[in-house]
Amino acid sequence: MSAEAKWLAEAIPEGKGWALDLGGGRGAMRTLVERKGWRYVLLDLQQTNNEGSQMVCGDAHILPFPDNLFSLVIVKDALEHFWNPWEALREVRRVLKDSGTLVIWVPFMHPFHGEDYYRYTPLAIKKLLEGFSVIRFDAPLWIFSVIGLAAIEILNRVELRFLVRPVREITWRLDHWVQPKRSEPRSFAGAYLIVALKDK
Repeated sequence: MSAEAKWLAEAIPEGKGWALDLGGGRGAMRTLVERKGWRYVLLDLQQTNNEGSQMVCGDAHILPFPDNLFSLVIVKDALEHFWNPWEALREVRRVLKDSGTLVIWVPFMHPFHGEDYYRYTPLAIKKLLEGFSVIRFDAPLWIFSVIGLAAIEILNRVELRFLVRPVREITWRLDHWVQPKRSEPRSFAGAYLIVALKDK
């Protein structure tokens, strides 16, 4: 399990009911979410083969679900791809039950990947999350991961890809060892992990 998956496993609560993996691509979160007791639904713009899971092809800005359906919504590596994140989060709030949990993993000082529209500062994320109570705001990928990401970009360009995985693991471990968990992230965040509850 990657360091990223470990942090998400810790952030996702155990529960019952429906969980939405918003912009979840190929459904990499499915096993983790179901292991926590949830009934997994994946929504993405593009249809993928996700055997055994509820896959819905749709737009995060106009969710094809009724109000108050989900108890958990996960937005992992997707918020940066929404062209109107305010509208997408309004839709998340609509389909999430009162006191439902929203878990976000979003890159900050991270190379562009796919069709990225945004990178978010902590202030921007808090503004986006109006109508939610933020209970955790962490920067698990700190300065060593940021340096590692730059090194990985160089390794990929000079055809030394076999070094990418060790560099990533070493930098993640250094970040985990050096910095304790904290409620307010500092500078040099590679990514943010946010857990919030929908206000009643």
